[in-house]
Amino acid sequence: MENIVKFIRHSDAGMPYLWNMCFYGREREISRGGFGLNPYDPETAYSQMEAVKRYFNQTSTNPLIHIVVSFDGWTDNAEFAMKNAPAIAAFFKDHYQLIWMVHPADPDSSHFHMHILLHSVNLQNGKLFHSGPYEMNAFCYHVKSITGMGFRLVCEQRDNWNTI
Repeated sequence: MENIVKFIRHSDAGMPYLWNMCFYGREREISRGGFGLNPYDPETAYSQMEAVKRYFNQTSTNPLIHIVVSFDGWTDNAEFAMKNAPAIAAFFKDHYQLIWMVHPADPDSSHFHMHILLHSVNLQNGKLFHSGPYEMNAFCYHVKSITGMGFRLVCEQRDNWNTI
């Protein structure tokens, strides 16, 4: 196993994808938080992100970037993931709404990872998140500065938003 930061973009993902992701992982999560919205009420979070999209006239764009931070097997305890998740997600807090959550990799696992559901519209200027190599590597360095571990960057483009 290795430490991985995965950026997932879904082409043709509209508002139904955003709705679905606001509810993502709730049955297995052990910790949840967010910035710029109410992360504990999925309907409210959706409404808050939708309002930002409408305000900046960005309603036809991909609504979010899905980021997964998966820790190596030797960090497979819940406390490590829960302790570091808020600081890891804080990388984006000044410009984007987001929900973060921690849950086991599968229901019978003691291996935990985190998800960041990053709203694609910048709260300050309405521009879309640019997920180029510079931005993604900067995030990986941020994660390393929090955890003390290196991470391999993986980027995925998915055509079907129903495949989380």
